Amino acid sequence: MRLCLVLINCLLIPALFSQEPPQTSTPAPESPYVERQERQFNFFPGGKIEILTGVPGSIKIVGWQKGSVRVEAERIVYYETPERAMEFLKKSPLRVRHNETTVTIRAMTAPELPAILEVNYTVYVPGERTDINAKIDKGDFSIESVNGWIEATIREGSVDAKALGGYFSATTQRGDILAEMSGKRWNGYEFAAMTQKGSATLLLPPKFSAALQIETRDGKISVDYPAQVVEGEETPPDIIISKKSQSLTASVGDGGAPIKLFTYLGNVAVSMKKE
Repeated sequence: MRLCLVLINCLLIPALFSQEPPQTSTPAPESPYVERQERQFNFFPGGKIEILTGVPGSIKIVGWQKGSVRVEAERIVYYETPERAMEFLKKSPLRVRHNETTVTIRAMTAPELPAILEVNYTVYVPGERTDINAKIDKGDFSIESVNGWIEATIREGSVDAKALGGYFSATTQRGDILAEMSGKRWNGYEFAAMTQKGSATLLLPPKFSAALQIETRDGKISVDYPAQVVEGEETPPDIIISKKSQSLTASVGDGGAPIKLFTYLGNVAVSMKKE
C-alpha cells in the first residue's frame, strides 16, 4: 500500500509543476531613449516667455544679441523600449506656442510607470530685455546674461543666476542657490532668492555696490570679501546671531539696489568673484 502511494505522488508532483505557466520578464532597456529637437523664431526684445514643466528636467536660459528665440529640447525616456518611447513622444509632442512678443513652453505629460520622462531645455533669448516666468516641478534652473523681469518657482532643484539685471525673484523648496553678480552694481530693482532647504552662495566682483540682506534660520553666514572702509578704518560685517539663526544687513561699495538671499536650513557664503 505504501509503495502505491509513493508511486502516485511521484507521478502527480511533476505533473502539477509542469502545469505552471513559465515565468517571463521583459528586461528593461540598458540605455534610455533620447530625442532632440530645435526651434528658432523671431522675437522682439521686451517680450515675455513662460515655461511650465511638470516632469523632471533642467532649464537653462542664455541671453544673446539677436532678435530671436532658439529652443533646444532634449527629451529622455527611461525604463521603456525604444518603440514604446517613440510612440509616447509622438503622442506628446514638444509644445511651444509663440508669436513675436510671447512664448509659452510646456512639458506636463508623463508616461505610464515604470517609464520616466526627463525634458531638458536650453533657451536663447534677447539679452537686452526679456521677461521670464518659469515654474518647475523638479529640476535645476540656470539663467545668464539676461535683463528683464525674471521669476522662477521650483519645487525641487537648484538656482544658478549669473550676470543679470532688472528684477529677479527665485524660490525653491529644496535646492542650492548660486548668485554671481557682474559689473559695478545691480542694474535694476532688486535681486532676491530663497530656498527652504539648501545653501546659498553670493559671488561679488572686487568693486561692487549693493545693499546686502542675508539671512539663514538654521545655519551660518561666512563673508570672504574686502571690508568696508569708513573714515579710513576697515569695518568688518556685523553678523547678528540669535540661537540657530544668523542675519547680515550691510552695504558694499556705495550701496544701491538690494541683494537678498534667504535660507531656512543651510549656510550662506559671500565671496569675491575671481576675475
